[in-house]
Amino acid sequence: MKRIFLYVVAVAMLLTSCATSGVKTCVEGRFVCDGDLVVSLERISDNYDAIEKIGESMLGADGGFEFEFDVARDSSPRLYRLSFSNGVRPITLVVAPGDDIYIDSVGNLFLNYKVQGSEESQLIESFNKEYFAAVDKLAQLSEQMAMANSNILKLNQEAYKAAENAVRVQVRFVGSHSSTIAAFYATRQHVVEEYVPALAGKGISLPHIQTLKLGLEQAYPESPYVAILEREIADAEALVALTTNIKEESYPDINLDDMYKNMHRLSDLDGKVVLLYFWSAEHVLCNNINAELKDIYEKYHDDGFEVYHVSVDTNRALWIEATRAQQHPWISVFGGTDPRVFAMYSVMEVPMAYIISRDGTMDVCSLESSKLEKEIKKRL
Repeated sequence: MKRIFLYVVAVAMLLTSCATSGVKTCVEGRFVCDGDLVVSLERISDNYDAIEKIGESMLGADGGFEFEFDVARDSSPRLYRLSFSNGVRPITLVVAPGDDIYIDSVGNLFLNYKVQGSEESQLIESFNKEYFAAVDKLAQLSEQMAMANSNILKLNQEAYKAAENAVRVQVRFVGSHSSTIAAFYATRQHVVEEYVPALAGKGISLPHIQTLKLGLEQAYPESPYVAILEREIADAEALVALTTNIKEESYPDINLDDMYKNMHRLSDLDGKVVLLYFWSAEHVLCNNINAELKDIYEKYHDDGFEVYHVSVDTNRALWIEATRAQQHPWISVFGGTDPRVFAMYSVMEVPMAYIISRDGTMDVCSLESSKLEKEIKKRL
């Protein structure tokens, strides 16, 4: 009897060990490119805030590489990535226990890569190619604007369209694959907002995150990415509550710094007629408006008119240079480091402005000189 009992215990321990032991998993492939290249396999942390290197490999003579590693048998799929010594954008993969994933690419490693053996990784592949094609076009246009002496307005409009296209790609992908880790990966991409802060909050929104969280809970109930989405939902709901409760009859408050790092709170101007004006130093029309606005400001400032001038530029140095050159007499602050500002005020493009009355009520405002002056006189 004792022997039978010991046998049962041994079998139970063996089964438990098998359930929790590592399963051999493989990521391999072939990259054809110029020069020597080191490929690293990295695991993205469960909080999506750190990288752990699994291994690295110099490409073989035929461009081949292979990584074999153990993954806990009962773990849910996780995000990994292949990074490259030549600085090419990393390739992100969804890896499940026991996967045998094959990747190959020729020429442009990122834009031309193909994945086999992982459906979720194939979804990321399709998203990357469409999203980052738009991002690369945006980057090219930004470089042209930095070097151009003319046609800046046209280039700015083309750049904004490219940015909008990338955002549409992102929203469409997440909406179409809302129960996948690939969609979670897509929501982590914020490259467009780095170029156009005004688009922050205009792509992936709270409803998308909520839908994705529900989908992941059903498909991968043990996934650590569900907890990340839960925290983001809680933070977003708290922000909504904050912006709706600050001044129920008025506007959400903002607090931004000027070129000297002095903070300026919008609500400190209560009791005045305030033009809240979003602009960009790279936008010709905005700079023309600034010149016309000076005359209006000097005419009505002593009567209680003020301007709260918010830059959407990501290049702080460029903004400071423009502000100094134009000698702004009003409050000029930098909004490029806080994209929530543009979400709260629904800034889709610049120039854009609101006028705030002495009693705190706010309306969208035209920046055409005669119309703006009429609105100011009506409120003073």
